[in-house]
Amino acid sequence: MSLPSHPVRRALYRLVTSLFASVSTILLSVYQCTLEFEVEGEDHLRLLKAKGENYVVAVWHTFVDAAVFCLHHRNLVIYSDHPRTPEYENSWTHFFREIGLKTIRALGFEVLDASLGKQSAGIINFIKKIQSGSPALVAPDGPHGPIYESKPGVLYMAHKASSVVVPVGVGFSRRIVGPNWDDFNLPLPFSRVALVIGEPIYPSDASEEALKTKARELEETMDRLCFRANEILFGPASSEAAQEKVSA
Repeated sequence: MSLPSHPVRRALYRLVTSLFASVSTILLSVYQCTLEFEVEGEDHLRLLKAKGENYVVAVWHTFVDAAVFCLHHRNLVIYSDHPRTPEYENSWTHFFREIGLKTIRALGFEVLDASLGKQSAGIINFIKKIQSGSPALVAPDGPHGPIYESKPGVLYMAHKASSVVVPVGVGFSRRIVGPNWDDFNLPLPFSRVALVIGEPIYPSDASEEALKTKARELEETMDRLCFRANEILFGPASSEAAQEKVSA
């Protein structure tokens, strides 16, 4: 529901969403403690930091929520937006979005809420934020898909921000899958979570054709890293089976 215009109701709205976000943060922190994380490729981020290069982490939309648990200590900035329609503004989805954004901030992320202005201005501000030295987290196939198809947008933003794109693959030993377009995945409590960080991709050319080529490279790399994450969890046979399934 949209922010009420009456000052008392507006204060109550903020209080209620903050209260729910506090409870959500505590529950998620407890849940996170039950997960066992295995991270591969950490040296790629260390090297970027040593060289003073900023980066944009790319994770498939399917695994964004899970990646939050692994990357919350890196002070990443996340871009958030929503439909600018009266129906959405007055829906419960908007209310729960406010709780979600406050929860994400409490977990250690900075959220650039583009819904507070024009969409074009939000993207420009996001690029400026990355340029200023804040690493970012982006889903290349978001926000509406198609699933596992990288769009050039993340590479364009990284190029404009003089940054690199760091592809990341994720896998879970046990999970639940949501009904959304992105096959939303969340690890079950006491699961193993594998996070594989790949080599940086440098978007040196902002031409349309060059960005499309780099987007395909990013897509293939992220798929390969996800296969590697499953290999860490289940062994080489599972990775080969998954690749055969994708090829078919």
